[in-house]
Amino acid sequence: MKNNLQPLVYGLLLAIGLTGGFFISNFTRNGSVISSSSNDKIEEVIRFAFDNYVDSVSREQLVDYAISGMLEKLDPHSVYIAKQEFGEVNDQLNGSFEGIGVQFRIESDTIVVISPVPNGPSAIKGVLPGDRIVKVDGKTVAGTGLENDDVLKLLKGPKGSKVVLGIYRKGVKGINDYEITRDVIPLNSLDAAFMLNNSSGYMRLNAFTATTYDEFSKAVGQLLDMGMKNLILDLRDNGGGFLNAAVDIADDFLAEDNTIVYTKGLHRKEKFYKSYDRGLFETGKVVILIDEFSASASEILAGAIQDNDRGLVIGRRSFGKGLVQEQIELKDGSAFRLTVARYYTPSGRCIQRPYEGGAEEYYLDFYKSLMLNDSAAWIYNTEKHDSLVYSTRLGRAVYGGGGIFPDSVVLHDYSFTASFQTAFFGNGKIFGQVFRYIDAERNNLKRNYPDFGTFYARFQVPAGLMSSIYAESNIKESEVEMQDKMLAAVFVKANIARELFGIDAYYRVIMPEDNLIKKALQVLR
Repeated sequence: MKNNLQPLVYGLLLAIGLTGGFFISNFTRNGSVISSSSNDKIEEVIRFAFDNYVDSVSREQLVDYAISGMLEKLDPHSVYIAKQEFGEVNDQLNGSFEGIGVQFRIESDTIVVISPVPNGPSAIKGVLPGDRIVKVDGKTVAGTGLENDDVLKLLKGPKGSKVVLGIYRKGVKGINDYEITRDVIPLNSLDAAFMLNNSSGYMRLNAFTATTYDEFSKAVGQLLDMGMKNLILDLRDNGGGFLNAAVDIADDFLAEDNTIVYTKGLHRKEKFYKSYDRGLFETGKVVILIDEFSASASEILAGAIQDNDRGLVIGRRSFGKGLVQEQIELKDGSAFRLTVARYYTPSGRCIQRPYEGGAEEYYLDFYKSLMLNDSAAWIYNTEKHDSLVYSTRLGRAVYGGGGIFPDSVVLHDYSFTASFQTAFFGNGKIFGQVFRYIDAERNNLKRNYPDFGTFYARFQVPAGLMSSIYAESNIKESEVEMQDKMLAAVFVKANIARELFGIDAYYRVIMPEDNLIKKALQVLR
């Protein structure tokens, strides 16, 4: 039985096109929901603005703005959650949501099913990859300019509720109705888990949610059955989440009575979290992969492994999010998260980056670090704060000052030239081209490559597909260097594999070209 911990870490929220970070669980003081209140000065300003502002504005909006502004001034991670956003925000950390269970994309102003969730409501009713959803409850949705958020509002809903999808399928006459009963749909935090060779397993986590430890422990068991002696745990792009998920995983790597993390704040007593029982993987070698987007719970786990000399950390300096939030629900269905403590790694490091300049400067500094050239990036990722030197259990020096400093720095995940990488991935054309190729060749692909093993061994990306991607991205194919061509084809193959066989297949295809994986395997040898 693992720790049932509820002081929690609110993960990083990055507005950069990723799903950023993740958040904490509910917190109520003395077991009851706290009501919002405002003093006379705040009420006076809100009343005057409501009565006199140049445009229409509701009192509810003004109160929301007042709370948001106050929390933003405290630190970058104390936030207000409006009631209309609360459900979606908590879905991410609960590890599930209620809906029909399909992955989709909008192509040519039409909702196209990428894949139904296995054994989910849509899969059970016979919805297939490539199906076009053209009507929802009798209302036409194709060609109406829907955005992703609009589609989610249409398809998500309470468990047990029904929705009728009007679906067009290639080769089938007309539009056929499918009545789907919504159900709980899992949101997996484990993207991939497989063996890289006879002794080394690989696992990638995208968040630390309510289901992460169960997913992790199941995957470890399967990899051990396959002969795993070493584990590479990939936390790149993992913005964090529940503290207890990170602590439970760290516990599986550490012998009894090792400190994993501790927290303290002005109004919160110092609290230590320690390993306490027999772990699933206490003796094999461990390597943790991190990058600039690894934050919060990811940094707790990486710091625990590093400070206890349990394994090595490879990659780039992590984000540096070391603040603990507690969540307070308000009577109207909204909530706010207030920073109440800082967390510290076993050696005493607080990983939080400075934020004295405010939230805007805080994130701007982060974005600037992503734009550094190679020489400047090397300095940034290896710069030591000599005034903030700490020691691991075995006396190795580790450094504070913001983020986890890796034991071995690898600046680039893949060996693309910078200009080609920007042109090839920058406009997202690759994904549309891959979808259209699969949509046209779906039956042939299923017939020729019935499983991932066959696909991986035999499939070659058609030259015509690569030429189309280059042309749409305004890349002169004749000027592309051989290394870039080779890697580009690998990424196209990986994206085709993801569409056909799932996210695990994507990572299986690209891993041989991943510089951090190459370094990790070298270290393990």
